[in-house]
Amino acid sequence: MSPHRLLASQFTPLLNALELTVQGWIGKHLSYAGRLELVRSVLFEVVLHRLTSICRNFLWTGNIGRNGSALVAWKFLCLPKVEGGLGLFDFKARNRSFLTKQLWNLHLKTDSVWIRWVHHYYLNHEDVWTIQPHQHSSPLWKSILSVRDLLSLRCGGTRETIQLMTTWDTNAGPFLAHAYQFLRPVGAPISWHRVVWEQWSLPKYSFILWLATLGKLRTRDRLRFIPIDPTCVFCRQEEESHSHLFFLCGWPNRLWSLVTAWLRLSRTMHSLSSALRWLYPHKRSMQARMNRVSLGLVVYLIWEERNRRVFDGNSRDVNIVFRRFQVLFYVIFHFHERDHSLLQVG
Repeated sequence: MSPHRLLASQFTPLLNALELTVQGWIGKHLSYAGRLELVRSVLFEVVLHRLTSICRNFLWTGNIGRNGSALVAWKFLCLPKVEGGLGLFDFKARNRSFLTKQLWNLHLKTDSVWIRWVHHYYLNHEDVWTIQPHQHSSPLWKSILSVRDLLSLRCGGTRETIQLMTTWDTNAGPFLAHAYQFLRPVGAPISWHRVVWEQWSLPKYSFILWLATLGKLRTRDRLRFIPIDPTCVFCRQEEESHSHLFFLCGWPNRLWSLVTAWLRLSRTMHSLSSALRWLYPHKRSMQARMNRVSLGLVVYLIWEERNRRVFDGNSRDVNIVFRRFQVLFYVIFHFHERDHSLLQVG
């Protein structure tokens, strides 16, 4: 711990070590979902501004040195899944939660060398809730007092802030978790997260379904800034958009007809939003789970076939893709349930 602001050069060994770790993952051979798990489990353990760029580049391009355009803003990714995000840590809110914990320790006068030093050097019998930083105060001390002011502003005063932090300290769960939930960005609740992130579905299918639900896949109507043919690669007539590609176009519509007939689904779905509403997010029966798995699987196969036609110039008959759907469907089903008599398909 230093009383002075750390220089960027002092973080270089840490950043170099991180870059070497990420390069060893060979990110170009991983799906979005695979890279997401590595970002979630490893990269978020270190908090610096440079890491945001490293994490973002790795997630969207598989290459930490390539500044490709992100499909979804990083701030949105840090929202919980119930608010439409991916549940990644927001660096700024995470850092503020740690500072909040130090503020609380100072308030409680926790018995530690650093707390005693701060009381002696900075507070000197003054109140941590009223003292103001000096020009020569350390960056850490200024940050703690800045978080104090932010908490007081949001809570409506010092008294209310202390009451709130007391509940964090006495309630179930870690203090840091409560602080982070209070300080993190907040989005509007959504109702489709249980369908998109169905536990029985494979992560790579759920990730593409999540992007499609947000309307963030690189369909041609979102690429007007580059000179390309905007028409759909399947029908060669209408402009390619999310709504057209996944439900209105002829080839995908035929795939949906085959799938819904095989699953014995009577209701016709005309859009992703209607499908997400209809697939009973709170039902946990085996049939309901597999119906939700099927939604992600079909969206993934349509997007895969679209990319095959765009980038490879190859196309497959809809019946071949439907057969692939059935194989993948049974692979997932077998992993969770051995009794075929419980499943009503065909």
